[in-house]
Amino acid sequence: MPDDKDIYQATFKALTESGVPHEVADRAAQVVGQDDFTLANLGRTPQDQDAIAAAMDSYWKNQSKDIEEE
Repeated sequence: MPDDKDIYQATFKALTESGVPHEVADRAAQVVGQDDFTLANLGRTPQDQDAIAAAMDSYWKNQSKDIEEE
């Protein structure tokens, strides 16, 4: 479980409500919940950065769908 459970929960909720698959949102939310603002790249490993990128790819794809439907 991440260090900051509130940030984890808020991130997970925002991502899943935007259509990001639960597994992808969970991994990204775990990363965000462990961010250390005193470190370069927030202390994220390359794998952490990949998890965030996967979540954002899914998020933006869903946003594009929403815009097309309008």
